[in-house]
Amino acid sequence: EFVEIFQRGGFNVVIGNPPYVRQEMLGEFKGYFQKHYKVYQGTADLYSYFIERGVSLLHDKGIFSYIVANKWMRANYGFPMRSWLKEQCIDEIIDFGDLQVFQGATTYPCIIRITKSAPRESFEVTQVKTLGFKDLGEYVREDHYSLNQNALDDKGWSLADERTLAMLAKI
Repeated sequence: EFVEIFQRGGFNVVIGNPPYVRQEMLGEFKGYFQKHYKVYQGTADLYSYFIERGVSLLHDKGIFSYIVANKWMRANYGFPMRSWLKEQCIDEIIDFGDLQVFQGATTYPCIIRITKSAPRESFEVTQVKTLGFKDLGEYVREDHYSLNQNALDDKGWSLADERTLAMLAKI
């Protein structure tokens, strides 16, 4: 598929909402994932592989954005993904925390945006505290802050602002 696009280096943009499939349903595919994906971890959900694959489909300077569960930031299975992501150019993470964005589904979503280029020192973060807004873009413009990518711990990411992170380190 898309031979002409890959002859030109890949897609300009990859966006999506990958399927939410728990790792228990992936047994027969785990050998394939282990051989072909840097983010492989035996208990990782399917969206982990969708993220790595989506970024790989981009041409240089292409933009990737998915809405996925935010559990990869803290769960043990997210360790390889966190390490891999620190090698990417993360532009933005919008974390909805425990807010339930999708009716009837407990998903704990976040939106991640990556540009296919060398990593930068920092990226933008918004921790969404309420769904009572009219325009997500406006909410993000008013409530975002920068986070130093090098300050993120592969053992688990905290997207707290730098002042809060410094206070936690002091404690």
